[in-house]
Formats: sequence, C-alpha cells, structure tokens
Amino acid sequence: MSGQNLRTSIAKRLPEGVVSLLQLLTRKGRLKRKVKARKRALAASPFTYTDTPSVSLVIQSFNHRHNIERLVGRLRKTVAEELIACEDGSVDGSEKEWRRQLTRPNDFLIQSNDLHEIRTYNRAISLARGEIVGVLQDDDIPPADPRWLSDALALFAKYKQLAILGCWNSWTFDFETSAKSFGKAVGPGATCDTCHLSLIDPELKVPFQFVDAVGIGPMFFRKADFQALGGFDLKLSRPGEPGIWLDFDICLRAWLSGRQVGAYESEPFQRGVGGQGTIMFANQQRSEGFKRNWKYVQEACASRIGGIQSTVSDLNARLARRPAGGEGSKASTTGARVPNVANVT
Repeated sequence: MSGQNLRTSIAKRLPEGVVSLLQLLTRKGRLKRKVKARKRALAASPFTYTDTPSVSLVIQSFNHRHNIERLVGRLRKTVAEELIACEDGSVDGSEKEWRRQLTRPNDFLIQSNDLHEIRTYNRAISLARGEIVGVLQDDDIPPADPRWLSDALALFAKYKQLAILGCWNSWTFDFETSAKSFGKAVGPGATCDTCHLSLIDPELKVPFQFVDAVGIGPMFFRKADFQALGGFDLKLSRPGEPGIWLDFDICLRAWLSGRQVGAYESEPFQRGVGGQGTIMFANQQRSEGFKRNWKYVQEACASRIGGIQSTVSDLNARLARRPAGGEGSKASTTGARVPNVANVT
C-alpha cells in the first residue's frame, strides 16, 4: 500500500474532528489559516478597490527607509485613492517598510534594480489608473495640510489644457547662456527658499502662474497627456543613471504640442530629508548628465523658446497680481540664484 493510500485508510478510521485538527497542523493547513485570516481582515477594512481612482501618487524610493512611514502618513491625509511606490533596489530595508505601509487595495509596490527615475516613473505611470498622476521623491515630505493636492486638482479642473503642474522649482529659460546657467527661477524652489509666485488665480485664490517648465516634485500630469507626449524621454539617460532634465524636457515638449504647464504654491514640503540620492550616490553622473542633456534640449527647443514664452506671457496676463501683504505675498523672483550643475534636479 502506498503512503498516500495508508494515510487515507488511517484517516477513515479517525473521528472527523481529529482529522480536521490534523489537517490544520499541516503546512497546507497553516497556509489556509493565514489566507482566511487575511481575507477576513480585508473584508472588514473600510477601504475598497477602485478601477477608476481620480488621482494616483507615484513615489520614487531609493534608500530612505526612515522617511517612508512619515511620507505615507502625509499622503494618506490627501484625497488620493491610489499609491504606487517604485522601490528601485534599496539596500537599507526600504522594501520591507513599503510592504508594511502599503496595505490598502489600491496600494502597489513596483520593484526594480537601480534603473533610476526615468524608467521607473514611466513604468509606474503606465500602471496608474488615476486621471491625474503625481510623481514624488522619497526625500521630500509633504506638508500636513492636504490642500497641496486638492489645490492641484482644482487647477486641473479649471484649466482644461493644463497638462503639467508643479509646486516647487519652476523656470523661464535662456538657452543662449552656458550650460551652468540656463535661465531664471520663478517663485519658490531650490534656488530661493523665500521667493514666491507673483500671480494668483482670482477665483480659486491659489498662487498660480504659467511657466516654461517645472521640476520634480511633486509634479502632476494628466495621464492621457503624459502618454501622448511619450512619457519621460529615455534618451536623457541610460538605465542606472540620473534622469537630469527629464522634467524640464517634458514640459517644453508639452508647450510645443499645444499643451500648458503651470506652477502653484502650497505649504512648503520638507526637502532633502536624509540627503538627496543623486548627489550622495551619483554626483559625477549627475553633473555629466546635466551638461549633456542641456545641449540635447537646447538643440530641440532653443529656436522655439520665444514662442513658448510669448504664450506663457499671454496666459499670465489673464491672472491677477498677488495682493501685497497676503499669504505668501513676499513675491520676488528678482535676483534668484541660478543653480550650478551639481544642484539641479
């Protein structure tokens, strides 16, 4: 008699309750108990899966494990229904922490092996189901006030041709200067912590204006526009290299396609928490990529930047000047420092 037949024969002679207990003690039985417990917990959760979230947030993750719990906690306060983490080969335990935090039905974890942001963002945005997709980095902690996201959604709802929106670095370009100095900062950003946008949407009361380009992050897209533009340009870096100019490049391409790019202000993010990854781990590649990609974008856009800036000026003429003495009204982009090669994202 085979081993299987012997076990079956013995089981037939045992009381039903004993058989059930023995089955629970097997490896398969233990797995069944865990799966059923997990299903009960999910069924009791107030969160349900949706195929059609209004907004998806994508976070690039690389060795900032200590930021993850706080970052997710701030994102949970917003109206975003979907979170996607791009865990790009961290060695500090980030992957385990993301698994601990991403417990809702529209939470997703994408794992890759140090491909860097151009390719991981492109992959994640193709997975996202939100009409609006926001991309963030794991060293930037959002403010406690969740209006930083709801204000962005309100601007997209009002400006139907707005394809890209940012709330940090924004720029007006000058491609006739050297690769170390490519234009002038507009509003707040890495070059001027105390600067502000000078215009405001008069109905929404949100500091906002049209700009040549904005930088990550957060940086928001209408997903349909992002896909129509072909996503971030793979030519800007090889796999494993920083994607310097990925954000500026897609903004300029958006203008050239008849779309619009804007910047708005929120309560400030806490920036560079734990150190900026590309500066810590790939600063030489970052500097080389900046100079190479400055030339690449210059060749594609320099002859048409005047038309973009004329359109930007016309659109901004329809907005209101930010009132003196109002919230964040110390607006001045004059004299803002232009970043050097090592300090540009």
